[in-house]
Amino acid sequence: MDPNNQVPQAPLEQQPAPQLPPQPAPSPAQPPQYDYKHNPLAVMQSGEQTVCEIKRHPFGLFSMYASMGFGLLALAVVIIIAPHYISALTGNTQMLLLLAYLIVVAATLLFAYIATTIYKNNRWILTTDSLTQVTQIGLFRKQVSQLSLANLEDVTAQQDGVIQSMFNFGTLHAETAGERSKFVFPFCPDPNAYARQVLACREAYIRNDPEGAERANDLLEVPRYNNNNSQ
Repeated sequence: MDPNNQVPQAPLEQQPAPQLPPQPAPSPAQPPQYDYKHNPLAVMQSGEQTVCEIKRHPFGLFSMYASMGFGLLALAVVIIIAPHYISALTGNTQMLLLLAYLIVVAATLLFAYIATTIYKNNRWILTTDSLTQVTQIGLFRKQVSQLSLANLEDVTAQQDGVIQSMFNFGTLHAETAGERSKFVFPFCPDPNAYARQVLACREAYIRNDPEGAERANDLLEVPRYNNNNSQ
């Protein structure tokens, strides 16, 4: 085919530029969301962070379980040996004793579950601004108190006896500067370390907001850390 006789090609139609879908207008800035699940009062301030959550040492549960287990074992021994010493016990009486024992076991397990739930729900929640004490009084009843770090005056870690020193638990006291009220937390694991951590948060709070701390306390005292460790 003669290249001189080629029919000129019509120019290709210019394709329109693809249309992008309209972008939604940016939503107004939302306030930051904070996780309130660790603070039952749900009054955390903007920028406040949870430092730690102090729960009770498991030794308190161990002593309770040991007492219950010993009582159930002693009762079982009595029921087993009773027919050998009391000839008047008939077969029906022995069955009634066994049934009564099973009822006692079920009631003990229920009591252990309730006591364990109450025991584990007692805790302290330390944030960068406050200290919250959760006291579980009953299965459906609890008391929550909150103390600003500006009002914290004294923190005391107390360990009494060989058992507490061996298993490293004790009682933690936090005292306010106003009405001399106290937060008391028994069976605290490693109370000396937690006492130092509470005071460190207190000192950081004062450094970050010294004027607010002075407003909270008309007379600001330097916090003291006492370690009462008696064997």
